Amino acid sequence: MGKSNRNIDRRQAAEALRRQQEAEARRRKIVFGVAIGAAVVLIGGLLAWGIWMNGKPEYEVHDPSASVTDTYGVQIGDGPVEVDLYIDYMCPACNQFESAYAEQIQSWVDDGSVTVNYHPLAILDRLSSGTEYSSRAAAAAVCAADAGEQQFLDYTLALYANQPAENTEGLTDAELIAIGTDDVGLDADWQSCVEDERYRGWVQEGNADATNEQGISATPTAKVDGEAVENSAFADEVQAAIDAG
Repeated sequence: MGKSNRNIDRRQAAEALRRQQEAEARRRKIVFGVAIGAAVVLIGGLLAWGIWMNGKPEYEVHDPSASVTDTYGVQIGDGPVEVDLYIDYMCPACNQFESAYAEQIQSWVDDGSVTVNYHPLAILDRLSSGTEYSSRAAAAAVCAADAGEQQFLDYTLALYANQPAENTEGLTDAELIAIGTDDVGLDADWQSCVEDERYRGWVQEGNADATNEQGISATPTAKVDGEAVENSAFADEVQAAIDAG
């Protein structure tokens, strides 16, 4: 092979190597760009979630004058069987649960069979078009607990009777107050409690404790003597615990 042919071969080999290197460089650039893009999307999503969570205003935490548990439950009754109910006032399933069992719960409380700890949560704040209806309704209910156990139960039933649909703004504070004064007979002290948002911080703390520390991920959740039970078997489980005592 002549010198000129060897030079041609070398140039062709060098050109092929150059094209291969350029192709590999383009491939690495594409892969790197996709990875960076995915990371940006992920980080952006995490930042948006963090901003939504952290953007909620912090309220001062005031302990209710009503009897409450150290796990942010409003305590109703004083019976030996302990029932914990985790509810959200915008939750349709909670409304159904209350409709099904409110009369029985009232009976157990009245005859001294149970202590019911209502945990008013705000899991569905995100479904009230920015008005944080679940938090506002829960705080108003805790204000009602200060007025008395029966007032809390009656106000809870009244809130469910007037429950707004998910993905709406929910009831206004004025409407929450009207339900309490007109339907339940709550007084001016209760109204001031609602207007002052006295228990918004307590509800925030309770929601964080339930979802982060107690593992509550859905409402309604019911526990009997500390054990989670199926909602459909709630009455049977409570009655079995009462009978066993």
